[in-house]
Amino acid sequence: MMKRLLLVGVLVLVLVLAMALPALATGGGPQGKLVLNVTYKVTNDEDSGFVGYWALDDYNRHVQVWQTGPTSFYVVGSYTGEWHTFAGALSPMAGVTQGADASGSMEGGYTGTFDYAGVVNPDGRAAMGNIGVYDFGGTKVDVLLGTFGAGQTGPTTAHSVLADYFPGYPGVTYIDWGWTYGYQDQVWVNAMAGSSGDVVIP
Repeated sequence: MMKRLLLVGVLVLVLVLAMALPALATGGGPQGKLVLNVTYKVTNDEDSGFVGYWALDDYNRHVQVWQTGPTSFYVVGSYTGEWHTFAGALSPMAGVTQGADASGSMEGGYTGTFDYAGVVNPDGRAAMGNIGVYDFGGTKVDVLLGTFGAGQTGPTTAHSVLADYFPGYPGVTYIDWGWTYGYQDQVWVNAMAGSSGDVVIP
């Protein structure tokens, strides 16, 4: 069973990266002009499972945006990092109580489009390269509340880098997205195409 889940996780990750890597490798994008190409680190991002926030994520994020028309844009976002869960938290898929603190790997990303008629990067921020660290303000205390209905608030200082460069944009219409989480021989896949597996700490 675990071999099957691992294979599913690998296939989802391959599909996600297959969408992103051609753009990352060539810099040409989907027949448009590259207007944003930044990397940054995110800390304390509360990760949402099917029953509640289950872990804190720390990851490196890479965001690229191409302008494909007068008001149309194409975005690729990729994530690589770690998750950290705690004894008493609930597993992301089935909501099983975790028996101990643990950490593991996470990676994935998304592709999408959005429309924007405003001025791109009106504040003149650096649009290429590393732009620093963002602390999303998630806490162990909030994760240990267990479920969304128990009063979990999620990340309290989450930051949208896209909103910095495209202020007032209406949000991304996702073409595809998927993340894979690993712990020893366990894999949880959370993807647009379907989710499977779980991360349960004995």
